Amino acid sequence: MRERTDAAPGGPLEILRRDAVTSTQDEAARRAADGQQTPFALTARHQSGGRGRLGRSFASPDGASLALTVAHRSRLAADRRGWFSLAAGVAAIAALDQVLGATGEERARIGLKWPNDLHTADGRKLGGILVEGRGPDLVLLGIGINLRGPVLQADGRAVPGAAWLRGDDGVRPGADGAGDGALRERLESALAAALAQELSRLESAGGDGVSAGTHERYTMTCLTLGRAVRVDPLGEAGMGGAHPSPLHGIARMIDEHGRLVIDLPGGGRTAVDIGDVRHLRPDDPVRPTTRDAMAIEQEEHGT
Repeated sequence: MRERTDAAPGGPLEILRRDAVTSTQDEAARRAADGQQTPFALTARHQSGGRGRLGRSFASPDGASLALTVAHRSRLAADRRGWFSLAAGVAAIAALDQVLGATGEERARIGLKWPNDLHTADGRKLGGILVEGRGPDLVLLGIGINLRGPVLQADGRAVPGAAWLRGDDGVRPGADGAGDGALRERLESALAAALAQELSRLESAGGDGVSAGTHERYTMTCLTLGRAVRVDPLGEAGMGGAHPSPLHGIARMIDEHGRLVIDLPGGGRTAVDIGDVRHLRPDDPVRPTTRDAMAIEQEEHGT
């Protein structure tokens, strides 16, 4: 099924809807390689091999989640695309606001955990974002959102710490499943249009998130700011095979490069450009402790 969304800058954005794929990222990459005109969005009701950030699996049961990838060809050099990932989170929040009509208390229930996970204010994960580069200019921006729960792993166990939009204990509690298909399509169209708009602004601003307004919009939706956090650095092991130690502190701000700025317990400040951030409970000490494994959110197998 093909559809065009009229809200995309520079003309309609084509949406290719599929029932099942291995992953929307891989299917979009294949179609771009086969000559599909970009930008376009590709969605699926089910992914048999969906993946998320940091190589985690993406739970994508048939019909119970939204999976969308936008294929975008960028004019910017790879080192100027740092804001793309955060802009995808901003677009997801904007699309949810548009479709759900959330205001006031309900709106405050959904935000972004740095860099771009969709979370509820009580720490449950509603969705995730994966940005991948393919070749010199193709960027694939994938967004997944849980529509209905409980969200289950492949072995049938509930995904710990997951949130969903509809049904019992969902963000919109009490909704039945009759309108899930219509909701998914409205969200898909809104997501594709919002993401195309955010990318257009960044392309026009040369990748500068401040002048594009991405920085301000992101900061307003970021649930991490002001929180006690633990950051597990990513990257290669150092000499002797040792990995960098986790950072602990208070998440203070997002800098002009999209990095998370953390106030350290002993004084001083550092900026993190890549890492696995975990929100600590309010009463946890802001220093390494043996309680960290229990204090952080249970999200390793989440969306």
